[in-house]
Amino acid sequence: MKSNLVEREQQVICAISTPPGYGGISVIRVSGADSEQVVRKIAPFLPQEVKSHSVYYGFIQSTELNPSTVKSIDEVLVLYFEEGRSFTGEKVFEIHGHGNPVLSDQILQELVKSGARIADRGEFTYRAFLNQRIDLVQAESVLDLIQSQSSSSSQMALRQLQGELSKEIEHIENAITRLLAHLEASIDFSTENLEIISQKQTLDQLQHIQKLLAQRVSEYQKGKLIREGLVVSLAGRPNVGKSSLLNMMVEQNKAIVTAIPGTTRDLIESTTVYNGQKIVFVDTAGVRTDSVDIVEKIGIEKSMESHKSADYVFFIFDLSTGITPQDEEILSGLKPENLYLLGNKSDLVSEADLESTQKLLQQSNFFKRNQLDSHWISSRLAFISTLDKKCREKLFDMIMELAFSTQKEDRAILTHARHFEKLSEALSKIESVQKMVVAKLGAEFLSQELKDSLICVQEVLGKHYDDQIVDKIFKEFCLGK
Repeated sequence: MKSNLVEREQQVICAISTPPGYGGISVIRVSGADSEQVVRKIAPFLPQEVKSHSVYYGFIQSTELNPSTVKSIDEVLVLYFEEGRSFTGEKVFEIHGHGNPVLSDQILQELVKSGARIADRGEFTYRAFLNQRIDLVQAESVLDLIQSQSSSSSQMALRQLQGELSKEIEHIENAITRLLAHLEASIDFSTENLEIISQKQTLDQLQHIQKLLAQRVSEYQKGKLIREGLVVSLAGRPNVGKSSLLNMMVEQNKAIVTAIPGTTRDLIESTTVYNGQKIVFVDTAGVRTDSVDIVEKIGIEKSMESHKSADYVFFIFDLSTGITPQDEEILSGLKPENLYLLGNKSDLVSEADLESTQKLLQQSNFFKRNQLDSHWISSRLAFISTLDKKCREKLFDMIMELAFSTQKEDRAILTHARHFEKLSEALSKIESVQKMVVAKLGAEFLSQELKDSLICVQEVLGKHYDDQIVDKIFKEFCLGK
């Protein structure tokens, strides 16, 4: 089975690397040690000696044995990248033809006849990983870069592709390796009563490693928001302005706005980008306990689920009516940690009414039950009017301050759950080793736990990996990448 896998990895592969459909050009990528022999069969215009990073012009020809039936398929440019200087690390040819899927398919068929096979999903990037052109973190960033939906997420993916995050993780790997070497040397020289590393030195190094891991792990939530986008769920009773707020924030009429309670019966999601960050707003069914409509009740249940899974919940209430018992009931089902209050229709009330509303909020059961103070209210309460377009920028600035104020734009951070889980596991094992040192356990016990931590870090980079995990990662790629 292993020999079949090795044989497959040595075969010449080919695939269309540009999006399907019609366009200006279509790019077909060919990779493998014997790719030159394969391409020459359909590109007879190539010179006897091709030079790396050079472009050759000519016509792709069919591979018919009878010269009288040979025909030209397309007018193309062929680019050549020598082994060690290509994306995959192997010999690579790129055929740039006209963006017609019929022509591209014919060229692919001719390549297969000439000895290549169609590449699997992500196989070009997988070969780059196998040939140590990139590590596993960089391989994942290739897909992130392709799928990024905002400038921030694309910049983060590019930093990871350039190896910034890998270098930081390698720094942790090296620190663990050095400490492990000292501990194992202590084991080797234990019979000679030589102290290779003291308890204090061991604890100091462990503390340094713990700090590095804790910093990486703590950044994950911010990285996840950049990669996947921030989700804001709009909560509140019917007719307080949730749908109007959604339409204003995304600048589209995505949700129906009427004075009839229960207009919104399902979740309405809409995505926008503000200052390079992807933000998803979710309009939900207004919560009311007196509804007898089965469909509306299902919508209300989905609303509560949306509030639980969202990064932030904006609870909207009507300033012209104040906080009602129904508002209080809805608030009781929300968590204060990610909750923000928006008093809508500020254009219908006076300044004195706004001050009164803030005081009444602080006296409400929700605030007393959660032991919230005046600082919580001042930082989590905003008065708005969906008729005032200036409110849009005000709310976006608030969201950016909430989610991204501490994010540094000049460095790569964790964005994948896989990285977070493995580094969290490594951190846990380092903390375990610290306890062992304090308990004065032998170096052989410390060494084993430290090795497990090292493996976790190496699994992030792909220096130590599970075949199923790697297979899953690359199967998410599109064909031709």
